[in-house]
Amino acid sequence: MSDYKFSERKKSICCTIFTGGDAPEPEAVESYFTYHAPDIVIAADSGLDTLKRYADAFKSGEAAHIDLTPDFIVGDFDSISDVKLIDMYERNDDESPQLGEKREAPCIERFSYEKDFTDTELALDAAFREASLQNAIPFITLIGGGGGRLDHLLAICDSFCTPQHADLWLLPNEAVRLLKSGTTCGILDLKRDDIVSVARTTSSRTEGKLISHGLFWENFRREGMPSISNRISENYFTDRKPVTLTACEADFLLILPLSARVTFRPQENR
Repeated sequence: MSDYKFSERKKSICCTIFTGGDAPEPEAVESYFTYHAPDIVIAADSGLDTLKRYADAFKSGEAAHIDLTPDFIVGDFDSISDVKLIDMYERNDDESPQLGEKREAPCIERFSYEKDFTDTELALDAAFREASLQNAIPFITLIGGGGGRLDHLLAICDSFCTPQHADLWLLPNEAVRLLKSGTTCGILDLKRDDIVSVARTTSSRTEGKLISHGLFWENFRREGMPSISNRISENYFTDRKPVTLTACEADFLLILPLSARVTFRPQENR
C-alpha cells in the first residue's frame, strides 16, 4: 500500500466501494445516493454482484440519475458469483479522467490469491490512488462486508485506524462512521428505540474520551467499547433535539441505524 498525501485545500471527491458480504437493500439507502452521487465507483471482487444489484434497482425511482458504472474492478475474484460478469467490462488504459468525468470503461485489476491484502483493502487503496491523481480528497462510502467471514469483517474494522479507511460503512441494518478526535457530530432522526453504540478503533482500547448530550446513558466505559445499545434520552426525543457526541484525544466508531442523519463539525474551543 502507498502513503498518499493530501492537502486540506484540495476538493473533496465522493467514492463508493462495493465489497463482498451482506449489504443494505438498495431502497434503504437510495435517498443517501441522491445527495451523495459517487464520482468514483469501485467493485471489490463479489462486490461487483452487489454493484449490479444496486444499478438494476436504481434504474427507476429517485436515484435513476445515479451512474454506478464501475471505474475500477479489483480483487482475486475467488468469490464473485460468475466471472462472466467481469467480462462485460473492457480494460481501460491508465489515463485518469478529469475531476467529475467517468471512465469510458473500468480498469480491471487482477491479483493473486496469495496476496497480502484483502480485496476491500485493495479497493480502498485504489480509491486513494485515484483521488490523489485527480488532486482531490476522497470521501469513501463502503457498502457491504457484513456476515460472511469473520476475518474479513475484522480487517474492515481494523482499517479505520489506518490512513486508508472509509468514512462511512453501510451494513444491512447499521451505518458505521468514524468520529475523529477533535470532532463533534450531531445525530438526527433517531427513533425512541434506535440503538446507538460507540466503539474504539483497534489502535486503542483505553485512550480517548467522549462528551455527549442527549443519550440515555452518558457514563462511558473507560476500557473497550465505551457504549453498547445506548439510545436517545426521552427529553431529547420529545423535543426532537439532535444527540451530540464529541471525540477527544482518540478516534471512535459510531454504530447507528441506517435511517439516522449525521453532521460533523470541529470541536468548539472551551
